[in-house]
Amino acid sequence: MRCSNKVLLAALTIVTLSLTGCGKEKLPLEYGKYNLPDNYNIESMDVQSEVPLFASDICAVKDNITDTSSIDPSSLYGAGVFDVNTKKTLYAYNVNERVNPASLTKIMTALVVIENCNLDDVVTVPDVSIGEEGVQTFGLKEGDKITVKNLLYISLVYSGNDASLCLAKYVAGSEAAFAEMMNAKAASLGASNSHFINPHGLTSSEHYTTAYDLYLIFNAACKHQEFLDIISTDKYTVSYTTAEGEAKDKEISTTNKFLTGGYTMPGSVQVQGGKTGSTAAAGKCIILYDVDGNGNPYISVVMGASSEENLYNTMIKLCNDTIR
Repeated sequence: MRCSNKVLLAALTIVTLSLTGCGKEKLPLEYGKYNLPDNYNIESMDVQSEVPLFASDICAVKDNITDTSSIDPSSLYGAGVFDVNTKKTLYAYNVNERVNPASLTKIMTALVVIENCNLDDVVTVPDVSIGEEGVQTFGLKEGDKITVKNLLYISLVYSGNDASLCLAKYVAGSEAAFAEMMNAKAASLGASNSHFINPHGLTSSEHYTTAYDLYLIFNAACKHQEFLDIISTDKYTVSYTTAEGEAKDKEISTTNKFLTGGYTMPGSVQVQGGKTGSTAAAGKCIILYDVDGNGNPYISVVMGASSEENLYNTMIKLCNDTIR
């Protein structure tokens, strides 16, 4: 029995030496080069309980919530109203269905730009020609010099597609590289049903989002005061220098008719700003940053209305029914 114990002890010693090594020789760790204390840290339950959940600061929605408004959503692609402060979804219709975002794409473009460059940077305009007739452009020419800030105003206020393309190429070097940045940002926001391939929103089968994802993107953009300032602007004078060296000023007006007085919210709801979009594939679209009589903020979105009149009247009715 005593002999067996000695044999067992010797065997254990051999195994231990084979696992730990001898002298100063170190064996590489199987899952990394760092020692245990560098990889792991024990925290108290109080500290762990302070870690916020991913969706703790956003509205969440799974199914339709349509009993809060009497609008007829059957002619729309999707619609939603979200309470920014309480994180409650007040209305939801097909908000998780994929739709074409049209120029609401430019919200994501602006968000990526604002987070990745200085608005006072001066950009030398590259080739920003767009091979599609009838699209909204400011008229930028190759060689013109203009600030990032002015390009953002053109993109968001006037919905100039050439300005959006110019921003994309300035930030990322190419349209495709910028689209990768857009998709990465969408993923970080939880906008998992979105895929962007361009910075302006011209129609493509591989370019899509949802009303809910647009809420997530717009909500993130509205946390930047520069973005809020731009989307609340009805008129703006763009200053730039032509390729020939001539200083020019050109006034632009917003496409958002809530800001121009074409349509007015009834009651205590006030439109602070927003973005419109329109293509044959997307229909008429709009997303707004609204406030109630106490200044509490809301985000409302309507996608795929059949006409401008239907778009604005639906939004008016939707906000009046849900925002108290």
